[in-house]
Amino acid sequence: MRRERQLDLLRRAKESGERFKGLQAPASRTNAATAYTDHARFDLEMQKLFRERAVFFGLSSDLAEPGSYRAMRVDGLPLVVVRQPDGSLAAHINACRHRGSPLVEPSGTGSGLRVLTCPYHAWTYDLDGSLKARPATAGAFDDVAIDCDLLRRPVGEKYGLIFVRPEGEERVDVDEVLCGAQDDLASFGFDSYVHIETRTDEWAMNWKLFFDTFAETYHIRTLHKDSIAPLFNSDCLISEGFGPHVLSLGLRSDIHEELSKPEDEWSMLRQGTIQYFLSPNGMIVHQVDHLEVWVVEPLAVNRSRLSVSVYAPNAPETQKAHHYFVKNLDLVAEVTGTEDFALMEQIQESLDAGALPELVYGRIEPPLIYFHDQIDHALGLSS
Repeated sequence: MRRERQLDLLRRAKESGERFKGLQAPASRTNAATAYTDHARFDLEMQKLFRERAVFFGLSSDLAEPGSYRAMRVDGLPLVVVRQPDGSLAAHINACRHRGSPLVEPSGTGSGLRVLTCPYHAWTYDLDGSLKARPATAGAFDDVAIDCDLLRRPVGEKYGLIFVRPEGEERVDVDEVLCGAQDDLASFGFDSYVHIETRTDEWAMNWKLFFDTFAETYHIRTLHKDSIAPLFNSDCLISEGFGPHVLSLGLRSDIHEELSKPEDEWSMLRQGTIQYFLSPNGMIVHQVDHLEVWVVEPLAVNRSRLSVSVYAPNAPETQKAHHYFVKNLDLVAEVTGTEDFALMEQIQESLDAGALPELVYGRIEPPLIYFHDQIDHALGLSS
């Protein structure tokens, strides 16, 4: 993050008054519980947010070499992005044109591909998706009238970030997708980060509850009192919206000591947990000396698959250095798994049972308010 940008954000905190009251949202809001339980609304979210919009597909460093690939499902749609021999990217529907078999593991990553080969009947495609061979067919498919190349999807790459549009042909302009967040995101140099490890789990909760638990620090003092609470200030949360996306900054417990220093000694990177929610499905977290990257895949109105990956700024030179980053991933998986997401499952169960008519988002939770305002706007539900 640019130095002047760091100072600007920290000045906001210093000038916000007692208990950082000046950082609060202008007004609180409520949200109907059905936003988390209604099947018709969920279907609308999938179409408007996950199908028609460009979705976050990972970091460029995930696909560093020609033949490397990443696959995921978006609203059930199997997608795969492959690095081409010329360094560009191609995004395909991960389904053989013969009988629909996935060409690579639907949630997998890998490298070294020379071609894409169907495991069912061995139909083979070049990395750009063009049909290469239909072995042992004796011309039996020569009269097929349709084009049997893989179906392609628009893909965009810039600032070390990859986005894919699951439905439609409109090109992906990353600058348009980021809505101004690119000034911040470009400064991190995501291209140079090195993937260490990924963990994936499924949770019985609506996909928005994933963002909800990260979008405020108010809960840290209580939910995380026995884990990370001593490290963080629960009162100070700096946020800023970029179209559908939102920046959320939680500060460390010694932030007052930091702000008492001369400005030229301030460091947001040292003090902050910097979170960029890339609506609808991604979150990039800068944690002092590494990145955590989250991707959420809604499976049903009350079920989600979450993956979290940790990245180092450079390739670890020793096993000890590698283990350091794995331990950071262990910590985030432990805290979120046993505290955050476990509670979100209980909340979902209560909402499914009709326990409450609505939920309340307070002024102390500004990213939460902004996030849901933007969703309602995209769905045509805002007044």
